[in-house]
Amino acid sequence: MKNVIKRSIQLLNLVSNNKTISTNEIKDSISDYRDLSDQAFRRSFERDKSLLRSFGYLLEYENDKWGFDQGYSLGGSYVFNKIKKEAIIDIDEFIANYLIVKKSLNLEIEELVNPEILSKILLATNDKKRLGFTYLSKYRKVKPQGIRFHDGSWYLAAFEGQVLKTFKIEYISDLKVGNKDNLFSTTEEPFNFSWEDSKSFLNIFISIPKSLYIANKSVFSHKLIKQEKNDEIHIRTSDIYGLVKFLLICDGSFELLFIDRPELIKEILDE
Repeated sequence: MKNVIKRSIQLLNLVSNNKTISTNEIKDSISDYRDLSDQAFRRSFERDKSLLRSFGYLLEYENDKWGFDQGYSLGGSYVFNKIKKEAIIDIDEFIANYLIVKKSLNLEIEELVNPEILSKILLATNDKKRLGFTYLSKYRKVKPQGIRFHDGSWYLAAFEGQVLKTFKIEYISDLKVGNKDNLFSTTEEPFNFSWEDSKSFLNIFISIPKSLYIANKSVFSHKLIKQEKNDEIHIRTSDIYGLVKFLLICDGSFELLFIDRPELIKEILDE
């Protein structure tokens, strides 16, 4: 393990000091890699990248078809570097507070949200770059405006076309940041995430076994307004995607008693 950590630090320093670096240059520059066969090097390199990823550093291969730069570059550190650049902070105090918050959440950061995704989203927002990603099986191109933590989940507010939408970040996959910056302006006016807009809330009454609700309630962000002794519950939510997932998981085991905004579910199913 000692050699793995030493190698990972060398790899981090190497990539930090180079905008892009090729695989062969990495192999030749780190002594523990140099004498390995290509197959053994690949295994060690992937293991070391995985260790760095667990600390929030992303080694990603770039190949810009419009330019000449290609090779590995370092990502994932954007949030921390942005804080260091724009604020006077005590690094030791910052790390101590980070560990306290992480422990109080009682969650591994990867379980809460992938830190690489947050870093890329903030990079795109500040540099005014487009984001492309798959969101529940549909590909989106958006102009990011900001992120917010709410009710145990991270959310992205972004313009898709002319409409400001809220995206639950844990549902985002295959995230790509555009190459060109300053493509749009971020709004200077306050804007609402979906849970702050009364038009985006949905109220639903269902009869469902208490044990089934407890087992699956973490699937979506919601507020339990009322729970009756006869297994009837009143839920309010703006996480329509999560609600649909919850209903599909519990299909056949509940009775729908009332829903005040069925068109919100229809919008999701029609996308």
